Amino acid sequence: MSEIIKPNPVTVDGVINVRDLGGYPVKDGRMRSGRLLRGAELSTLTAQGQQQLAQYPVGIVIDMRTDAEIEPKPDILPEGAQMIHLDVMAGQNLDPIAMLELLKENDGATLMRESYRVYVTDATAIEAWRQYFQLLLNQDDNAIYYHCTAGKDRTGIATALVLFALGAKHRVVMADYLLSNVYREVLIQQQLEQIQALMPDVSPESVLDLLVVREDYLETLLTTVDENYGDMDNFLSSALGIGKKEREQLKSMLVI
Repeated sequence: MSEIIKPNPVTVDGVINVRDLGGYPVKDGRMRSGRLLRGAELSTLTAQGQQQLAQYPVGIVIDMRTDAEIEPKPDILPEGAQMIHLDVMAGQNLDPIAMLELLKENDGATLMRESYRVYVTDATAIEAWRQYFQLLLNQDDNAIYYHCTAGKDRTGIATALVLFALGAKHRVVMADYLLSNVYREVLIQQQLEQIQALMPDVSPESVLDLLVVREDYLETLLTTVDENYGDMDNFLSSALGIGKKEREQLKSMLVI
């Protein structure tokens, strides 16, 4: 993986799976450091973590979780940051217990692949991605930190979309996407053990499918884009409003 991209993990006390997109190869250059940070939710951000994010500084935090996810675990913001809520899955039930109950009749990989199809076909999701790109296009000199709960699925898709918009190759996008398994490795094992103790009748393999990212999940999304829009370029332009002009603007802001 390191042969494809040089990972740029960011230490933020109290938060996992945080990385700077800076340095990733895209068309005509590399991603500029200190502009886009991806990670997990900030409900456990410590005072030290706030200071670490303030060093960038982070001007906007984009929270892609549902209201039900946010209510028990609201973000703690770094000083000076503005919160923007973009609910990618409004109306969808992402309650973890409900998801686990579904595993009694469905395997986890099937559920994940179906959710990835929804991310690029559901009207609410499409509108959220449109707003996400508008925030990037209107970004000032401060960094944007964007996240969902674990920083792996919705956050991974958001990252893939902006990298594709800037001409990154498929292997670069996939390499970044799969890094969530590396940075969440310890937590994945802890969560798997906790869930097995709580619901021993549910297959641990299916539980693991929900906790990790897999190449075929993102491939399912890309196939769905091709089936509905022809290709990623047309999806970006016709569905998300990111045509040639917008891509050039993003390039001027995010690429060196």
